[in-house]
Amino acid sequence: MGRLGILGILRPKADRSSLRVAWISGWTIPTSLLREQVESLWSNAQHEVYEPGAHAVAEVLASEADVLAGFSFGAHLLLTIDDARPRMLLAPFVDLKKEAGLGGAVATIQLRQQRRWLQRDPAAAIADFRTRIGSTTLPYENFGNLDTLIWGLEHMLAPAKASLPLPAGSLAVAGENDPLLDIPALRKALPSLRTIACGHQLQPLLAAALNLRQNGET
Repeated sequence: MGRLGILGILRPKADRSSLRVAWISGWTIPTSLLREQVESLWSNAQHEVYEPGAHAVAEVLASEADVLAGFSFGAHLLLTIDDARPRMLLAPFVDLKKEAGLGGAVATIQLRQQRRWLQRDPAAAIADFRTRIGSTTLPYENFGNLDTLIWGLEHMLAPAKASLPLPAGSLAVAGENDPLLDIPALRKALPSLRTIACGHQLQPLLAAALNLRQNGET
């Protein structure tokens, strides 16, 4: 799939459905922030949001949601589940490690350093990560559970499971300027991927995905 123009996607038409959507948030992205952003753009759907921890996949699988959605690490967690419900994957990756060639652009040594740094000085580690992804406005305290963050890094360092084919009606959208992603490699790993001219920001990605959905381009 190809690139989408950024113009005209930031204000999607109102979605008249009453869909229920279960989200897994991204690493260091508070569930409250993700909920606020998705509810502002997709106001006529019902949203439930889970931390990207060890129980996140089980929680969304047990939900009665019509769509399973995720941002960044949350999207990654939804790539390996066997479930017929459509996905909405924003900034996904099959394996964040650059060496794997599956869509990630972060060297394994960087992830190991980030894990050590997080255990030694969580505030500095989180601030550095947020600077690199362009999200510097959140206070340090608003990052979620530290044990969940450590689990996330351990998961990203482990060999990634093979992704399963996405169910019918699914969408995967990524930013061409995302510093965490290798877009050419990600296109090979996820042939249905759409891209837009943005970085690692949820709002333009969700706006683009909603417009695609409204236009029947899933």
